[in-house]
Amino acid sequence: MSDTLRVVVCPDSYKGSLEAEEVAAAMARGIHAARPDARVRSLPMADGGEGTARLVSHTLGWAWHLSDVTGPTGAHLSAGWGCDHRDRRAVIDVASACGLDRIPDDRHDPWQLHTVGVGELIQAALDAGAGHLLIGLGGSGTVDGGAGLLAALGVRFLDADGQPLPPHPAGLAALDRVDFEGLDPRLAEVDITVLNDVDNPLTGPHGAAAVFGPQKGLKAEDIPAMDAYMERLAGAIEAAGHLLRPIDTPGAGAAGGLGFALDCVLDGRARMGAAYLADLIGLDAAIHEADLVITGEGQLDGQTSHGKVVAEVVAHARALQVPVVAVAGSIACDEAEMAAFGLHDARALCDGSITLEEALARPTHFVAERTRALIQAFTDRAD
Repeated sequence: MSDTLRVVVCPDSYKGSLEAEEVAAAMARGIHAARPDARVRSLPMADGGEGTARLVSHTLGWAWHLSDVTGPTGAHLSAGWGCDHRDRRAVIDVASACGLDRIPDDRHDPWQLHTVGVGELIQAALDAGAGHLLIGLGGSGTVDGGAGLLAALGVRFLDADGQPLPPHPAGLAALDRVDFEGLDPRLAEVDITVLNDVDNPLTGPHGAAAVFGPQKGLKAEDIPAMDAYMERLAGAIEAAGHLLRPIDTPGAGAAGGLGFALDCVLDGRARMGAAYLADLIGLDAAIHEADLVITGEGQLDGQTSHGKVVAEVVAHARALQVPVVAVAGSIACDEAEMAAFGLHDARALCDGSITLEEALARPTHFVAERTRALIQAFTDRAD
């Protein structure tokens, strides 16, 4: 190890508390508190959920745009997205247009909600000249199978009399056929990369309605009916000759079925979000020059190893034989489990010395403090 400690910080967000960039900045303060001469490279990470578009745009210097789109209840809202105009790439978070936080507390009825705004964001990116769309599927508040998205891109949903239907589950109860004649022709020339961390199919016990519906306000007794809606929607699209992949395609159930519309209908390609973004931001090159990597997330637990940011960072660091440590909001695994996972050390904000309320009141302070302690311990071991 060189005299000057070289550290890469690449945390995920602490959901409900801190954005990934805020966590990374607090970690950097903690590093410099212990080692003022340290060189810190900040590469905050995401897995395709909320904040992915802003993070990618900020990290890679892409232009940031705001578009007026139709929210899930029909109200207008402003949604951000990023674009690399030189390489004609755009990045979109579906949550910015149809996320849970975009739905008023008294309107969480998935039967009445749609994803039209996501389709409008795609149109805005196409208008800006994008030839490759990166679409993060995390954080959606809808379960419409992507009908709203498709409608915004020119698809018409018709009843038996040929009358157009509103593109949400309740509105499509009378669906007879789907007309793709008006589908935006530019989509045939665009590459779509779908970023998520789930492999659920569209329907069935592991599908969009059963697994994700209750999180978005779907009543347990309505799950079979919503599942049947998804089946009818897919059947009508297949009858129109536009079902490119089967509904049991892994990831089709992501984001309330947006994965189905993007992957099975519009020919997008699903990728695990954290892995794709690690390559996009050049994580390996940064780690290769480092003596230590620090990552983190809201909670380290049994789910961490399943496609999450921390697991991805650990895998890259281990492959390059660079030690990796973590700072988390809380830790629900023991030292042996952390060692097996590949972490050399980990600290939790809620480590017994403070209450959850204290941690939530001053999260950046405690992230910095736990990072300072990790750096001190790492330096002591190196000496």
